[in-house]
Amino acid sequence: MADTDTIARSVVQLIAVDADGNGLWAGSGTIISADGLILTNAHVVANSTTNGYEAIVVAITDSADSAPTATYRADVVAFDPGLDLAVVKVSTDLDGNAVAVSDLPFLPIGDSDAVGLGDHLRIFGYPSIGGDTITFTEGSVSGFTSEAGIADRAWVKTDATIAGGNSGGTAVNDAGELVAVPTRASATDGDVADCRVVQDTNGDNIVDENDSCIPIGGFINGLRPANLATALIEQGRLGEVVSSTTEQPVDVDTSGITLTAPVFSPDVTPDNQPTELVQLLPTGTTKVCGFFDYSGMTDGTTWDAAWSVDGELNTDFSLLAQSWIGGAEGTNWWVCAGTGEKVLPDGAYELSLYVAEDLLVSNTVFVGSSFALVNLNVVNNTPTKLCYVRLSPQGAQNWGPDELGADVTIEPGASVPLTAVGAVYDVLGADCDNTTVVEMYGVDLTAGGDLSLTPKT
Repeated sequence: MADTDTIARSVVQLIAVDADGNGLWAGSGTIISADGLILTNAHVVANSTTNGYEAIVVAITDSADSAPTATYRADVVAFDPGLDLAVVKVSTDLDGNAVAVSDLPFLPIGDSDAVGLGDHLRIFGYPSIGGDTITFTEGSVSGFTSEAGIADRAWVKTDATIAGGNSGGTAVNDAGELVAVPTRASATDGDVADCRVVQDTNGDNIVDENDSCIPIGGFINGLRPANLATALIEQGRLGEVVSSTTEQPVDVDTSGITLTAPVFSPDVTPDNQPTELVQLLPTGTTKVCGFFDYSGMTDGTTWDAAWSVDGELNTDFSLLAQSWIGGAEGTNWWVCAGTGEKVLPDGAYELSLYVAEDLLVSNTVFVGSSFALVNLNVVNNTPTKLCYVRLSPQGAQNWGPDELGADVTIEPGASVPLTAVGAVYDVLGADCDNTTVVEMYGVDLTAGGDLSLTPKT
């Protein structure tokens, strides 16, 4: 196993400073070449025209038991906010005099595709909590997350405890190779936790402002695989300074954004299509993917793909506080739970899509051989014509999509046939103005049959 002290000396603290040299924020980075190339997160070195920095200071780790020494300034030479990865290069001393370094300690880049479930990882960085010296934690690989537009391994998940400030730092394998970069989505590392309302904590079957927020950030468990940085590193070797200025976040009006309810498939084809559309998958399934179409989106907008299993948010599967990179509109954007390497537990897998923290759509797929498709006869026993019927597996976080479709309504006393996965459901019925008429909970539809819709009381 590679020596811990040697690895630590390859890790630096990156400090954004103003014109007077005052620190604005800090993150971590890893030296990857003797001449001063440093791999980090894009948000650590992102600048802005309204609240930006004057320079990036590189503080060198002389020893693990002392604070890093501010030694150089660095230029941004590769920058990808979508991946949240960047490369900077040592360029001057603290007074702005050009320097040419050639003997800095550095880490070799490992093959992140060779990392497997349960593999041991060591994490190094400068957290925003826990003192001024470098911090070392360790853990194992707990999973992987894939995402359209990036790669089959968009994220490596770990059970190691990694605090904010370690963003841009080092995750190494037992050979001492850099295989991943601890990453978080926010542009500052001062908060201990990012807290979001993504779970029905008060049990009213609606995720809204009345629910408690769930901490999903601050302590990082998402690592960007090093292989995603290959092109950026090659660009960085050219040494040409690039812009790292990004637009300031603005309030997003989600009323002009449309996402279709996710549909599900066991995998993704090479041209980003579902291999087959399914409502349920058998026991032993190792991957399930949700696909959706979209319009009105803007690159850089924060979004979440929250996977819940039997009503519990699963952060290993979820993509939380992501920066959108898919453009304004498109079809079959996908996110997957599992990567085909580990059997998924049986249960109801709910995928909820949020934009700027607003829930837009949700749908559920079932995993397990105990589930089966059943025929339902949906009877409208209300005095009101129904245009919408939504089924939500009991315990799910959100209401599912309309089961009737745009062209189907149910007159009072009439019925329509539906096919669904046999389970216990909560049921919502609404008129053509989308006013709730029916609200029923714990309806056992395991065997199918009649679903009698009665007025809410």
